[in-house]
Amino acid sequence: MLAPDERAVLRNELRPPPGGELELAVATTFTLDLTAALVAPLAFAAFDLAHTPDPVAVLEAVRSAADRIDIFCQAGQVRVPSKPSDLMAFLEPMLHEVRAPQPGYLFHPKLWLLRYRVGDDAVFRLLCGTRNLTNDVSWDALVRLDGTPAGGRPRAENGPLVEFARALPGLVVHELSADRRDRITELAEQLARVEWERPPGILGVAFHALGLRRRRSAPLIEAFAGRRQLVVSPFLDHEALGNIIELGGEVTVVSRPEALERLDPDTLGELSCHVLSPLAGLGDTEDEGITNEDLAGSTLLGGLHAKAYVCEYGRQARMFIGSANATGAGLRERNVEFVVELLAGRALMGVDQFLGPDAGFASLLEEYQATGGESEPPLETVGRQLENLLHRLADQRFVAIAHGHESNYGISLTSSTPGEWPDDVSIRVGLLTVPGTAVEATSGAPFEFEFSDLELADVTPFVVIRARSDELGAPVERATVVRAQLIHDPPGRLDEVIARQVDTPEKFLRFLALLLGLDAAAPMVAREGGSGCAWDAIAGSTGLFEMLVRAIADRPEVLADLDRLVSRLEATEKGRAVLPEGFEELWATMRSAHQALAPAAR
Repeated sequence: MLAPDERAVLRNELRPPPGGELELAVATTFTLDLTAALVAPLAFAAFDLAHTPDPVAVLEAVRSAADRIDIFCQAGQVRVPSKPSDLMAFLEPMLHEVRAPQPGYLFHPKLWLLRYRVGDDAVFRLLCGTRNLTNDVSWDALVRLDGTPAGGRPRAENGPLVEFARALPGLVVHELSADRRDRITELAEQLARVEWERPPGILGVAFHALGLRRRRSAPLIEAFAGRRQLVVSPFLDHEALGNIIELGGEVTVVSRPEALERLDPDTLGELSCHVLSPLAGLGDTEDEGITNEDLAGSTLLGGLHAKAYVCEYGRQARMFIGSANATGAGLRERNVEFVVELLAGRALMGVDQFLGPDAGFASLLEEYQATGGESEPPLETVGRQLENLLHRLADQRFVAIAHGHESNYGISLTSSTPGEWPDDVSIRVGLLTVPGTAVEATSGAPFEFEFSDLELADVTPFVVIRARSDELGAPVERATVVRAQLIHDPPGRLDEVIARQVDTPEKFLRFLALLLGLDAAAPMVAREGGSGCAWDAIAGSTGLFEMLVRAIADRPEVLADLDRLVSRLEATEKGRAVLPEGFEELWATMRSAHQALAPAAR
């Protein structure tokens, strides 16, 4: 189980193995927090956000990793950050909103597929969990598998994993670029031959990709047959639990009190019920689908978010960990879900290993006597209706056409189809980078909005849609971020974002050190000598001049990135003040050498 630790455990699991570096990461999530999405690039760069407050280090980690990461999430489930950051511009190419194949259902998996390079070898890692890519505080579960390529024919047990990876590019709202689509397809083909290391005591591993197409085989829920079943799920319904009860075993359920109270009393009569103890150290948290500030502090925001199923078969037991809740949509394969199955002896992974008197998990629980039969509160019903409306609106294609020049830019935003909503609901649309731009939309008409007087760095494809209902007398609000297709992206926009962050000589030198691969924490100092100045990294004996010369030969693309930034800074008096004294003269020499060698490099 992952404790409510602000994602520290996941960050550690993402970090490359010793001596390795990330080649490719593909992630899936239901809900996405743009701030939390910044954690992955930091993990791959071996930075710790808690100990790296330097925005320049964060900037370079995200910038350098953007071309190696793809994150797929449910359209309409990208949260609006409380404090939008310029750094989020570098997330644009890696974020892909998804439609579930079956209308009215959801894209819900929480999976990471990672390929690292260690020396000359490729190594793979799979993280299948129950936590979204958000900053929520909750109890979750995670399975990690490490693997290496094996020769010969594709391994049959990897079939569902390969099917899942192959399907991702076809589910997106906006078509992926050819290079991103091709590399995900390549990753899928490589996964077919990966041999996964089994955790100690595990006899077998299987994968289940749910909801991608109508299956001819039996639904996953029918594999839960056994003499005893443990169900851990924050969300429940009668359909799924009724199916499990019909399998004939002794069923114990660990869930949230409000989920248990909404079950039919007859269903509850067949269950042994537990909830997390208040002494388990859990704080309230926003969970998927429950984001209204009006609910803050209520029991609806409890800390259980794990989804796990333990089923005993004679002397063996199977454990299923993944994204599927104990609902019809989750276990009867209407939502898109991913689950890992582990097979072990009952003595290692049976129900008593979780509920017995000496089990650590049992110490977190207390018995709960549910009455059942309660209805969904009106506040939650209206909130869910607004979320479904945002899913439908985000499910269409938005186009943002940029225009203008210098310091006066604009965006023309349009939608592919009209949106419709009830009379007591209002929709407002604005740009993430400029909160004051929101305008009201009209039901039944396509979105056609003009946003003007923008600075270059504020041009963005990220659009905020807010839905508000006054049905209950008091307002209920939900909001999401959608990524439009940006047409006529102004040249140098991301360079301007960097320039807006790198606004002092000290920050410029830190950014330069990161570009050149020096220690991110190493300060750089000016050293007098000859004409002008040179800079050395205190952490090493190699001077800046030597590092730049080496980069010309070994990493010319780094100098191309740096040249764009320097050119932008040189264009204004304010920008020139950011460049350390003597750097312009040094860089003029480097630029000439780089340009002279560029044709040979091509």
